Amino acid sequence: MSLTPVPPPRHNAGDSFERLLTIPPEFADGFFVGWTPKSEIRNEAGHLVAACTCDWLDPAATRHLSLSVLDTKGWKPGLVEIDVQFTRTADGKTMSTTTATFTVVKDVTQ
Repeated sequence: MSLTPVPPPRHNAGDSFERLLTIPPEFADGFFVGWTPKSEIRNEAGHLVAACTCDWLDPAATRHLSLSVLDTKGWKPGLVEIDVQFTRTADGKTMSTTTATFTVVKDVTQ
């Protein structure tokens, strides 16, 4: 699936992580009703950095998905990857976005 959660090229460790994913127009409104979104951020070694909270802004339209991690103080500087996997609850079918990469940098003000 060519949905890409577009993070900025960098994120300051310690700042809350919040991104909005817009579902492309080729998916009809409500297409993802009955699907559960899950998103993880992993480092280059594949170790879990964080599991994102995923919330539809309008669960009936499933057009905009909010991804967030409140506490990123423990994030180590370096490259990380993020994607979103959708699982259809009726039969377990999965569909994932493309993977996006961004850099976690040290936050000066703590």
